[in-house]
Amino acid sequence: MPAIPALGRPLALLIACVIFFQLILFFKSNLSSSSDYHEDSLDQPHSESSRWDDPGRNRHPSVPLSLQDLLVLDELADTIAKTESRRVFENKEAGRIHGTRIKSNPELVQKIRDQIRCWTTHGTWQRQNQEFSALKHLGDSRFAKCDKNFMKVLDRDGNGHYLGEFDHAHNRLLVREAVKYKWVPDETICGPGAGPDKMGLEDAKAEYQEHSKTKLCEVMGQRDILVVGDLTQYQIHDVLLSAFQSTFVCYGELGCLHHGAHGLCQNVALKYARNDLLSIPWAVNPEDEEYPSASTVEQAWATDDMLLKYKVLILNRGLFWRSDEVFLSELVFTMRHLWKYYPDTMIIYRATHPAATDCNQFKSQGEDEAIAGKSGESIVEGTTLQTPLKSQPKRKQHHQGEYRPTLADIQRQNRIAKRVIEAAGGIYLDTEAMFALRPDGRMGDGDCARFCAPGPLDAYADLLYNTLRILQA
Repeated sequence: MPAIPALGRPLALLIACVIFFQLILFFKSNLSSSSDYHEDSLDQPHSESSRWDDPGRNRHPSVPLSLQDLLVLDELADTIAKTESRRVFENKEAGRIHGTRIKSNPELVQKIRDQIRCWTTHGTWQRQNQEFSALKHLGDSRFAKCDKNFMKVLDRDGNGHYLGEFDHAHNRLLVREAVKYKWVPDETICGPGAGPDKMGLEDAKAEYQEHSKTKLCEVMGQRDILVVGDLTQYQIHDVLLSAFQSTFVCYGELGCLHHGAHGLCQNVALKYARNDLLSIPWAVNPEDEEYPSASTVEQAWATDDMLLKYKVLILNRGLFWRSDEVFLSELVFTMRHLWKYYPDTMIIYRATHPAATDCNQFKSQGEDEAIAGKSGESIVEGTTLQTPLKSQPKRKQHHQGEYRPTLADIQRQNRIAKRVIEAAGGIYLDTEAMFALRPDGRMGDGDCARFCAPGPLDAYADLLYNTLRILQA
């Protein structure tokens, strides 16, 4: 049973530089600003993502870092990830995307990646004011808790209307406010055409289209989908089930892997595997006295039985905190295994979404029960209307003993993941900022990393459809 390979001498030297850099900051901070740090740390709230892992495991020994320090660390981490990716994957995949017919065409590969990135980073959440079709969720009922709260308002009003109907008397759709916002890419930048401000493809493929079951079945090309990752990935699995109008439910995320695959279309199936670290079967080696952590779940998924059947992988890891060097080494090891032994498998890796630190407050203010009136305020007494943010949340400086991952950690490790995934011939969905704008629509009650359904996460149905569509080039 082989062990995890070393990162290599060049990477080890770079990591040593990072450690040395942080030690300098440690002594500098303790000598010059210990009193200021103490006052600031008293006011620093705990991250809502602490529920996602053992709090003791989320505490990472580190020195306080200012915003400028974090920028320097970003550059170092990016350099390390770029160097290691080039060393491991030998820059052989510059003109290829695994699982497609695209080979030896670096220009097309770059345009496709730019197009996908444009769709996710140049757009806005726009409110659908008139009648529209919200995605009907057919998966796990636990994600419908927000709708249940909204139903209480409809029942209390006694107007005879039901969830999802259009109220013609008041010209409004009876769904939660969080459902009414749709992600719309900026066509002036991302749409068809050429120009200095354009990104990506220039032909009709650059048009962002709405999905349908028929369209999804066409772009799948009789390939099965395997979704792997933590509990946030379980929701992606539910979004896909609903987009394909499949009613099969796993009855718990740990049971999906051991049940039959969900049928989506003819000769197309979907399965979910809970693996919080994206570890492959021998990433943990008992012979070297390495054992799985009790705070994480690592179901075996990267096996011949699975990967010879499932040709489209949708992956993510991030909310279970690991230091940068461990995150990088584990991800490189997994991607190298896929790159080497399963070169015909399409790999789509989505960015980790920051947890919303204020979602519990939104719930206490009656976010789910709020109904917008003509003035833009809620017409339901005792509730406050919540809307998407206009700009991204700002990162804060690190504090010693702080719960991890912070926003800065997520942003930095997302950039690391992008380097590794693209070097290995995969597709990276840069949806971090897109969903950071949505503190609303979350589950709440301590779970501020996941969304209620229907809700903002439904945007993945359109995004995945358009991604698969242009990969048919």
